[in-house]
Amino acid sequence: MPPAASSVRGVAFDSPLVATQSQPHSAGGSASRSNGAAANNGRGTDTEQPAAAAAEGPTAGAVGPGIGAAASGAEVTARSSGKIQPIEARPDKAAGMALQPAARDSGTSEAAPPPAAAAAPVSGDGSSTGGGDAGVGALPPPAGSGSRPGRQNVQASRYRELDAREVAECAPHEILRGISLSQQRLGRGSFGIVMSGAYHGLRCAVKIIVADDLDKSALRELLLAPSINHANLVQTYTSRCARLTHEFFDLLEGGGGMGADGVAVPAAGGSTSTPETRDLRRPRALLPIPLQSGDGFGDPGCGIATALDPYRILHLVLHEFIAKTEQYMLVIVQELCTKGTLHAAIRQGIFRPSDANPQWNVRLARRALLRTAMELARGLLHLHDTGVVHGDLKPQNVLLATSRDDRRGFSAKIADFGLVHVLPQHANSVTTDSFGSPAYMAPEAFSGKASKATDVWSFGVCLWELLVGRVPYSDAAGVRDLVADLAAGRAPGLVWPDGAEMADGIIALGRRCISHRPEDRPDFREVVQELVQIERIIRAELLAPEILARAVASSAAGAAAAAAAVGQQLHQGQQQQQQGRGQGQGQQRGAPAAGAPPPRR
Repeated sequence: MPPAASSVRGVAFDSPLVATQSQPHSAGGSASRSNGAAANNGRGTDTEQPAAAAAEGPTAGAVGPGIGAAASGAEVTARSSGKIQPIEARPDKAAGMALQPAARDSGTSEAAPPPAAAAAPVSGDGSSTGGGDAGVGALPPPAGSGSRPGRQNVQASRYRELDAREVAECAPHEILRGISLSQQRLGRGSFGIVMSGAYHGLRCAVKIIVADDLDKSALRELLLAPSINHANLVQTYTSRCARLTHEFFDLLEGGGGMGADGVAVPAAGGSTSTPETRDLRRPRALLPIPLQSGDGFGDPGCGIATALDPYRILHLVLHEFIAKTEQYMLVIVQELCTKGTLHAAIRQGIFRPSDANPQWNVRLARRALLRTAMELARGLLHLHDTGVVHGDLKPQNVLLATSRDDRRGFSAKIADFGLVHVLPQHANSVTTDSFGSPAYMAPEAFSGKASKATDVWSFGVCLWELLVGRVPYSDAAGVRDLVADLAAGRAPGLVWPDGAEMADGIIALGRRCISHRPEDRPDFREVVQELVQIERIIRAELLAPEILARAVASSAAGAAAAAAAVGQQLHQGQQQQQQGRGQGQGQQRGAPAAGAPPPRR
């Protein structure tokens, strides 16, 4: 079946494979795209308007307890989100100047207040990845430059409203070109499923979504997710979109599979469907995989698709979601995180001392906690630097990837970007009607405000959960009552374990993050610096006895050496005195007596 030109809301394209259309670069070379956040498969509505300003050394083997089963590069959950898109930087009249972003939708925004003086950056040591970079490489604006007060966005590109007309569809029988699927299911949501697979031979997670239209969340999946680029954010390799058609359903129902070039081809026997008896003007649901044995025994594999035939696996997924013609099929290829979620790691006790493993003591558990929290803070700092608010940070939305950087055996990566918000330039918050998880939401978030400070609150709750090992408000009587109490401010505050060993710095930082006044919460530059300093203090406590013992031993050795040197000097002095006395006596015996006549000659 030859690929036909497809359209999105009346705009025709030439069926490229990648959903995001490439944009022309400037004559002086390609401009960097602003790093955003990967979107998830959320559904719903989310209207965002600018609101009033609000504050804002490797070791061999892992000693800690093991991490659980594999998890995907993204979890598929129902979310609602807004529309955003990066804009390429273009040369202005002056060399190196970038044009201002396109005008945004109507609304007012308040300029960000000047930030407090940042502490000096803390550099890393042999056991730390280093501190923040606040103030590094930044020069004060020249006099008369007209710069606005406060921290300005230093990214060369920003985000604007996404438009479905910018999505380039591909033919459905080509959507898996270069992609293979396995039978391993990594996650499932209301509108999609995540399967393990490979992208041009690279192991990956493949998210398959069925959508009635290209809503805001779908546009984030297709257009925003591939622009993400940070070590602590789940990466999206490619995104694709196709409209489900009668011809494609005929191909799948006829037993078609993948050809040599990765394109679906009809089965040798042809299609078993009867299009002449079907009204092509009405949508139809996909039928299950047909039995084509002809002898009544059916498929000896019980209808289970193999990794060599990804279109049969795709058939199973589409049938499970009762896919119909005229719906959209999205395929999002993301990096594979094989160590589960942070939520599962907390439940397994990774961040608490282990009774079964004496080597995993309080100090190691605290350092694992701090290192993980630092990775979350760095990922969120990157999002905030690009003007993006995550909006739904919680341990379930943090995936763990295999890493040998330290004794944990994993690194944390933030996923599930279905509720991200883009802040207008010079604004600190937006008003939205989408909500995250109530237990992790800041008080002002229940009033429809999303800001960098609301992400800091969510991070503080995650820090509490890492330290305590329980889901916040897990002892609440009912979910509805909890949400009502949180929204009304009646819910009791989180109780920190005061007096816990090596936890004073963690508790102090966590309390600052969940301050009820947004302006009292630190930004993530401060958070990163404090986390580094807290871990450095814990590390110094470990090394202090050894350093003291070395100093005492060195002092004792020095005293002994000094005493030996003094004794040797005394001994040499005594020898010299004895030799001097012997020579004096010899001279006295050989000399003539006083007054005696000289000898005769």
